[in-house]
Amino acid sequence: LQGQTSETQRRREGDTLHIQCPYPAWVGGSETKYWCHLTDERCPELVRTYYEHMRQSRDGKIKIKDDSTARTVSINMTDLKAENSGTYLCVHYSTGNVIKTISLNVYKAHVLAVFQGPSSTQPRSQATSLSDGNTFIVLSVVLLILLLLALLTSTALGVRLYRLLARTGNREAEDTSDRPEGTAQPGRRESSQDDRKGPAYINLNVQPHPSPEDPLYCNVEPSQAHRNSQHVEYTVIAFNQPPRNNRE
Repeated sequence: LQGQTSETQRRREGDTLHIQCPYPAWVGGSETKYWCHLTDERCPELVRTYYEHMRQSRDGKIKIKDDSTARTVSINMTDLKAENSGTYLCVHYSTGNVIKTISLNVYKAHVLAVFQGPSSTQPRSQATSLSDGNTFIVLSVVLLILLLLALLTSTALGVRLYRLLARTGNREAEDTSDRPEGTAQPGRRESSQDDRKGPAYINLNVQPHPSPEDPLYCNVEPSQAHRNSQHVEYTVIAFNQPPRNNRE
């Protein structure tokens, strides 16, 4: 037997093998072709076909059909098992010439495939698309969480600043309401302008007719007393002698 074309197929247990065997011009469409499993230099026939007829094996797992218009023999093997591994031939019955040689390797489900055939292209693309979709969902959730955290932080800072400003405004209002008009609160020096105005208030007792020799007394609150002598301001008050009457 001499093969015309050959190919290698790898399948997992339970998969289906679909093979097409185009036959040359010298093979008639009405002539018989068969599918066989090569063992020990012999190739026992599994199923045969001719001229648009579809045939199947006794167990129904192998089907064969001859398409005389396309000049192609199609073979389907379903529910593959590890023992189905081996070399298969598509043969022209009259001459015994091999139309196509197939080397089939069926591996068990728990064994990792080293080579992925054309049938693995679609599952791989589906896995890639699922992975991309999961990545997009994860990134969207992370960005949403970060946005919510930023919003909560901004709200908390705004409320804290508002309370601080409200508390400061209330203190200033209380200080202003408790202070007599035109008089600074004793013991407090709020700004440089208050420093230039001098003490908040001074009680000065003067007799109706003071003399230069009479002492002057001034009451200062203890909270207004400066501990640093550099910040103490002094005032000298002098009294002129009243004019004497010429009669005296």
